[in-house]
Parts: sequence; structure tokens; C-alpha cells
Amino acid sequence: MTTSVESRRRRPTRRQRRAAARAGAGTDARGVQPSLVEIIPAPVDPAPGPVETLAAELIPVEPVTTVPGVVAGSSARIARWMSVAVMPALEGIAAAGCVLVLCRGLSAALVVGVAVAIGVRLGERGRRRLTLSALDDVPVVGVVATVATVCGYAVARFGAPVTVALTAAAAVFVSMLVTRSLFYAVLRRMRRSPRFRSRTLVVGGGEVAAALSKAILENPEFGLEPVVMIDDRPVSGAASGPVPVGPVQPLREIIDRDNIDVVIVAFSNTADRAVVSALRECDRTRCEIYIVPRFFEYLSMTGNMDRIRAVPLMLVRRDVHRSLQWRVKLAASRLSALTALALLAPLLGLIALAVWIDDRSAPVLFRQTRVGMHGHEFTIFKFRTMRPANEHESQTNWNISADSRVSRLGKILRKSSLDELPQLWNIARGDITLVGPRPERPHFVDHFESTIPGYSHRHRIPAGLTGWAAIHGLRGDTSIQDRALHDNFYIENWSLWLDFKIIIRTVGALITRPGS
Repeated sequence: MTTSVESRRRRPTRRQRRAAARAGAGTDARGVQPSLVEIIPAPVDPAPGPVETLAAELIPVEPVTTVPGVVAGSSARIARWMSVAVMPALEGIAAAGCVLVLCRGLSAALVVGVAVAIGVRLGERGRRRLTLSALDDVPVVGVVATVATVCGYAVARFGAPVTVALTAAAAVFVSMLVTRSLFYAVLRRMRRSPRFRSRTLVVGGGEVAAALSKAILENPEFGLEPVVMIDDRPVSGAASGPVPVGPVQPLREIIDRDNIDVVIVAFSNTADRAVVSALRECDRTRCEIYIVPRFFEYLSMTGNMDRIRAVPLMLVRRDVHRSLQWRVKLAASRLSALTALALLAPLLGLIALAVWIDDRSAPVLFRQTRVGMHGHEFTIFKFRTMRPANEHESQTNWNISADSRVSRLGKILRKSSLDELPQLWNIARGDITLVGPRPERPHFVDHFESTIPGYSHRHRIPAGLTGWAAIHGLRGDTSIQDRALHDNFYIENWSLWLDFKIIIRTVGALITRPGS
């Protein structure tokens, strides 16, 4: 009844077709105003201040030499690790020291120090910064310092004068800001060494891409080292620049071959659909991806945005499927399925008995091959709702809702979606999850991947019993293009809360709308 993961067959023909589709994708030339190249003015080196002078004494700048990609990439990851791990720890220690000196309370100092470290870590969101400015972080530092001091005051020094808490909050704020300023100065000094810069790929060969590459080269404190630009029709300014320009190639191959740490997507002559397809194939890579938004001259900085001088960059959220939350989702799906199987065992037994009595000439369970994550095939289980068909018809007949062979009991099971309860076993053994794109049959997957844009991208994650498309009525004989759009939206915006909303709306849909 079960099949091992190793025995599931990968379908390499789809990968070949996707590569052929990318190679044959049309281009969509976009003109860029020549004035955009002037957005990034030539840098003016400021006079070194006391912080920069101290950092220069601590870390001497190494001469610019060619560094192998693997070594440079490892050093760049060390610099990133310092931003997301070392800086929160240092600020927590500094804040705890201030509280310990002012309040002479060890418990209060520990609470404040831990709260500051956690707050800074959450604020960084596990990402590295391109533009390092302590003054830009003043609002966030102020909030973290205030919340941490309130926690320490409430937990360890409740009843002390309010003036003590206010003084401690101000001291924590100043200590955090000074620590961050020193840390940024040291990090900028490190980035001036080629060893600590991230190998960068620029997608695009227009005026904006050329200006970004020029600014990165002239400002090593961004921590980037442009390795190559790719565009089939680069402008003359980009083609004659110091960064080599090559033709458009599969991004995944370039990232793996050249040990790329950062990808910046500027305006390219390649069709947007082809760029999106290439970026989605990089979901499992370790590099960071930034996108220059359209109309960036009109946008303001928000959320996960960074900047290179005057050009804002949007950081693409890609690591969610490698996160602890994702592992919680997978574990919770299996646990929920096992619990549901145990609780619903009497109901499952009654339905199985009714199906057997309705037609004793056929198996109670209906088995069908479906396509899941990365094209792996598996067998899905349902309660049988119609007289058996041959295997070819089962795999190629699109919609059987009006088929005369559907029994009276089968119509009831399909309308109430009770026929899908055996898929809880598929969830329990890891074929699918509770929430995700609905799996389809191989025959239709082959057809849809060659005709529907973005359909193959929905196989980036495990399939599900219900999903974002299903709760929007996209079941049965509905638009496949809309399904792919909704499924990819779910993947790009996944969160545990989104899964919870889908489950709640699925229950509501089962009550208010008939099944397919």
C-alpha cells in the first residue's frame, strides 16, 4: 500500500521542457530614461571620524587581489553572520552592563540584556544590511531599548522609582547606539577587504544596472563584489564598463558555477515572465536576491527594503521553506492527520462498509497516480464513488462529476468531500501536507506545464489536501491558469497564519458550498 520515497520516479522531461521554454522565451524590451544613470552620483569620501579611525586601527585593509570564489563566499557569510548574531549579542551585553551599573540588580540586567538581544535579532530578520547607518536605526533602537527596560523594570525591579526606569532606558538606548556605531564601523572596514565581499550577479544591462555596478565598485562598504552582468542586449554604458557582461543563462547554473552570494535584478531586456521563472528555480539556493522595483524613483523605503545610495532594493523572502516554521508545518500536518485518522476511525469504517455494500465487485478505495513536490509521483487514496474505469480513462478523463457511472452514494460522498478522507493517510506518510497546491495526474501535468505559464512552479513545495486555490472555488472544471496563479501566490506568501486561515475557510466552504 505504501511506496518508498526512493522508488518515486522523477520526471526529467519536464525540466528539459522548462529549459527549452526559457531558451525560446520572447524578449520584452523596456526603455529606461537616460537620466536614471545620474541617480547615483559619484561618491565623495568623507573625512574619517573617530569611529572610523578606531576601526582602521583594529582592522587593516588588505590590498585588492583576486580571491577564489569559495574563499570569498565563506568570508562573506562570516560577515553576514556577524550582523545577525554577533551584533545582537554585543548590544545585549552593553545594555545589561548599563543596567547593572545603574540599578545594581543582576536579575534586571539579565532580563534587559536578553530582551535587547532578542529584539535586535528579530529586527534584523536574519538578513545582512547593504547600507550600514546607525542613525537610520534610531527608531528601532529606541523601541527595543524601551521595551527591554520595561521588561526588566516589571520583572526584576517592580516598585522602584519610575525615574530609575527612565534613566535606565536612556542608558540602554545610548549604549545600543554606540555599540551599533562601532560595530558598523568595524564591518565597513572589513568589507573594504575583497575577502569579506559577497560575489554579486547583476541581472540586467540597462542604465540602472550599469549605475548600480559602478556604485558598488566605488563603494566597497556595501560588501558586494560584482562578478558579472547578464543581458542579451546591454546598453553601451554597461557593455563598456568594468564588470563583464554576458548573455542570459540559467541563473541556477551561474550561481552554482561562480559561487554567487547576491543576485540583484535590475531592468533587463529579457521578458519579465522568463526572469520570474528563473528566480523561482533559485528558491533553494543560499544566495540573497534583491529586486530594483519599477517606479523606484516614486517609492519610499519600507519593510524588507535596502538601498544602494539612492536606489531602493526589495529583498525577496526565500528562506521561509528552510525555516523552523516550515518544519513545524510539516510535523503538525502529519500529527494532525494521525490524530484525525484515530478520531474518525468509526466514520471511516462506516463509509467503507457503505461503499462495499453499494458495489461489492470493486475495491473500497480508489487509487490514482498524482504528481507532488519536484515532480515525484505517488499514489493517492479516495473512497470509490463510481463503477471502476480502466487505468487509461482514470488518468486522462478530466471531469467525472456528470458521469452516469457515479453511484447515488458516490454523489453524496463527492458533494460532502467525504470521499477524500483517506487522503489523511497520504498526509500521515508524507506524500502531501494538510495545506498546499492540489496534486494533479501526470497526463495533465505534462500538458499544463507546456501550456500554462508558471504551472510547474507550483511543484516547489509538497501538494496539499486543501489550498489557497481550493478555498477560492478553483476546484473541478475551473481555470488552470487561475489555479497556478493562486498556488504560486500561496508559496510566495506562505506563513503558519496563512495555513490556519485556509483551514478555517476550508471548513466554512465544506458547510456552505458543495464539493466538486
